Order: sequence, then structure tokens, then C-alpha cells
Amino acid sequence: MKLDRRNFIGTGAAIAAAMAAPTVMASGKPRVVVVGGGAGGATAARYIAKDSKGAIDVTLVEPTRNYYTCFFSNLYIGGFRSLDSIGHSYGNLATEYGINVVHDWAVGIDRGSKTVSLAGGATLNYDRLILSPGIDFIDGSVEGWSINAQNKMPHAYKAGSQTELLKAQIEAMPQGGVFAMVAPPNPYRCPPGPYERVSMTAHLLKRQIQQQKLLWQIQSQNSQKWVYSKKGGEIIILE
Repeated sequence: MKLDRRNFIGTGAAIAAAMAAPTVMASGKPRVVVVGGGAGGATAARYIAKDSKGAIDVTLVEPTRNYYTCFFSNLYIGGFRSLDSIGHSYGNLATEYGINVVHDWAVGIDRGSKTVSLAGGATLNYDRLILSPGIDFIDGSVEGWSINAQNKMPHAYKAGSQTELLKAQIEAMPQGGVFAMVAPPNPYRCPPGPYERVSMTAHLLKRQIQQQKLLWQIQSQNSQKWVYSKKGGEIIILE
């Protein structure tokens, strides 16, 4: 049987009726734990809670209090949106859909006992588990760059404070400064992202009427210099 959203809900109801052990299902409802409150995890939690009409107990585990979307973050850099417009809290998930939102780190999963361990010491039981943790960075993957250097050289691949910092640094560039950007090698999760960012950066600098130069890895036009990766545009080391 193909497990779509409706079948999942129906299966969850069947599990609730079939499982009688109180130590496994104390609430009498099937339990879904979602790890990660980004676009994927929060959407899954919302629709499971909404479509089950309270028949499924949904818990969302997310360490941060606010989530900032990477999509539309380049429009913030270009000055077309505010930072608040790409920020989302989790209050509505709790009040409107009855989701139990837990702000903590998931540090362990026991598939045998169907439990998720949290950094704060709590343990969550589940019948179904959804893992949607998003991305993170491999410290030291580029020589000369580390997590400790991200405030001097912001990546802004995680929207929020990094995006805000990057925009502030662009606005503070001196006359004749150079903005250098390298798109990650394929495959990466958002193919248009680098093109959006360099375009919005160019718009921001043009609006400030400054004589800046944008350097990145792809054809030369006006104030932009594009360097193909095959012609020396790859990052080897940062200093």
C-alpha cells in the first residue's frame, strides 16, 4: 500500500486501536515526533496535526525559538524585504494545531525502544519518527575557514543573524571595495541561490552609488567579473 498523508493518518488510527499497552501509548493516541522545525519539519508537523484533527499526538523538536527562511533571504539583502518578514516563530503551531513544541536538541535515537533523547535529559516516545534536521557545516572543509571565522566572513547559508551580518558588511564596504563570492560545487540544495545573491548584492551596491566590484565564478559584464570554476574559480584556501 502506498503510504500517502491520508493513509498515514488512517494507519495511525489503526495503531491506536491495536496497541493497548499503557507503557507504550499512555495517551491512547499514536505519537509522531518530528525532529527539526525548518520548512520541512514544521510543515509535516502542521499537516499531521491538522488533518488528524487531534487524533495524533504530534511533538516538534527544534532548538531555536525562531526560524528564518533561506528562500527570500536574498530579497532582504537587496532591500526588498525586511528581516522580520522571513522570520517565523512556533507559537501558532502550538495554539492553533495543538502541537507540543519542544525547544531542545535531539541528541540520540533508539529505534528499538522508539525513543528520542534530548540534550536537556528528557526522553520522547514515538510511534512514527520524522527526521528533518536541515543542513550544517563541516568545520575545516575549506582550509582557512572555520565556524569561529563566520562572523568575519559570513556564509549566510543559514538565514537570520548571518544574513543580517552579511548585509551590514556589504553596506559598509569602502569605495573601490571587492565583494567576492564562490558558488558551492554541484550538487547543492538551491541552484538559483548564488545567482539571486550576487544579483541582489549588485542591486544593493548600485543603490548606494558606490564604485564596487563583484567577483565570483562565472562572464564578465559591467561591474561584475565572473570566473568559471574550470578557469580557477574554485576555493582552494582562505586567509
